[in-house]
Amino acid sequence: MRVVKLSDIKLKAVIVGAIVDNTATFFIMNLLAAALRATGINEDEVMSRMKSTSGMLLGLILGPGCTVLGAYVAGRIAKQAERLQGAVVAVAGMLVALIFRESGTPLWFDIAGFALMLPAGLFGGALAEARRSKDSGGGMAG
Repeated sequence: MRVVKLSDIKLKAVIVGAIVDNTATFFIMNLLAAALRATGINEDEVMSRMKSTSGMLLGLILGPGCTVLGAYVAGRIAKQAERLQGAVVAVAGMLVALIFRESGTPLWFDIAGFALMLPAGLFGGALAEARRSKDSGGGMAG
């Protein structure tokens, strides 16, 4: 097993991955809101639906999904220590989530969201690692 060092973090890869994660999340959530508005629902009702339990559960699927994508991109750019890049993208996502956290969000949503972010980042990094391994003709590294 290879020892991972902080010097293995590729800042450019992490920044690009974090931008992909947050941009994709923002874009998808706004696309969903626009789709609701297109059905004739007013803005207040759209926000009410997005903040409902089902809306937040959807966010707990889409948000970590975007973190997987951002972590994968970071890992592909770095071409090394992909899981580490993914983990750092997830931590960056956590920081952004803390900065832009809306008051009144239920505690269960915050706990679940933060609990899912690191595994999502590691998974995206593992996907990038597997892809690099496949591209070089080997199996997935441990």
